Amino acid sequence: MKTFLFIWDFHGTLEKNNVLAVQEIVNKTLKHFDIYREMTLEEAVNLYGLSWLDYFQYIQPNGNNELWSDMRAQAVKIQQENFIVEKYIEPNDYAREVLEKIKQAGHKNLLLSNTDPRWIRHFARLVKIDDLLDDFIGLDVHSEPRQQTEIQQLKAQALKKYLTSKEFGKMVKIGDRESDIEAGQLIGAVTYFYRNIYNERHYLSIKPDHEIRDLREILKEI
Repeated sequence: MKTFLFIWDFHGTLEKNNVLAVQEIVNKTLKHFDIYREMTLEEAVNLYGLSWLDYFQYIQPNGNNELWSDMRAQAVKIQQENFIVEKYIEPNDYAREVLEKIKQAGHKNLLLSNTDPRWIRHFARLVKIDDLLDDFIGLDVHSEPRQQTEIQQLKAQALKKYLTSKEFGKMVKIGDRESDIEAGQLIGAVTYFYRNIYNERHYLSIKPDHEIRDLREILKEI
């Protein structure tokens, strides 16, 4: 039997609650810059998956590149000094169980995330799934506002590069954003849109092969 490749998104798919950390980091940053307004959880959810620059451009649309860059640097500093992500982030329900069963069946798990390449393994370790992931691809998309980036194209390009000289009997792409589904479609993967508590009402402009609310449903692919 040929090996299958399961391509996983991280934030909102294999982990949960990091959006709460993002909300707290943004609000501490705003306070540092004497901006007397807080980002709501709904706003954090709507912007989730974008870059720090996108968050601060949204909050301070009348700012400038210098201010937004300073705010981004301060957000990173706040996280590093206060371990806010570590306070909130957890493995998603059944994430470890599903990854284990895929490995036990002789298949591979690939993590593809918008996360800075320097941090992607660290995040996986935080939720105790790093040992079940065969490879990691982190996209360095933090130097520019991500709303100006065709992230699905970048994901597909990274996957095509990874797949060079590799052959799999089947590829399965799982994620909670449309960009995950589009990237999967661009490489011919079976696509799963994972609905969580934050995107459960999101209207999809593209059609995945499957929509799920329980990661265990992925196991039918093995």
